[in-house]
Amino acid sequence: MSFYETIKRFQDFDFNNYFEKVTNSDIERVLSKDRINEEDFLKLLSPKAENYLEAIAQKARDITLRHFGKSIVLYTPIYIANYCENRCAYCGYNVENKIARKKLTFDEVEKEAKAIAATGLKHIIVLTGESSYYTPVSYIKDCIKILKKYFSSICIEIYPLEEKEYAELIEAGVDSLTVYQEVYNEKIYDKVHIL
Repeated sequence: MSFYETIKRFQDFDFNNYFEKVTNSDIERVLSKDRINEEDFLKLLSPKAENYLEAIAQKARDITLRHFGKSIVLYTPIYIANYCENRCAYCGYNVENKIARKKLTFDEVEKEAKAIAATGLKHIIVLTGESSYYTPVSYIKDCIKILKKYFSSICIEIYPLEEKEYAELIEAGVDSLTVYQEVYNEKIYDKVHIL
């Protein structure tokens, strides 16, 4: 089930009624479990759970350590283009904003990569605006090939692609993807994302 489908399931959910029925025993039972589900998570969001914040923090720490170990990854962004076709109300890349538009040349990508790598950072996130016209997958792929010479991990935060296109970027050296969702409320989303 997708995250969107999960949100839709809870769209008309009566949270107040649900939260009123949560007991201390419910919270304690959730905290004693090895794995929690959606309903357990909801119980931890209830006002009743406020008295268990330290125990919840410890539970979150234990789960994080179990799944990720004691690692912290620092990365730096490289903005390879700021062209965008959207009119998102909150974004500086909004197509209607009168800003200087730029797409890095491959020489500029290499120069930036060298400068960033010289700081000791090994992880980078590649960002673009949402414009497949100005920053086609072929361009991003060529940038990735340059960046791969300098970084052990390359993440992308770009416009949505087809599965085949993601596969091309993975083959070029991408190992992670960030998807930034500003809001999950559909009415607000439609209001601020004017495409």
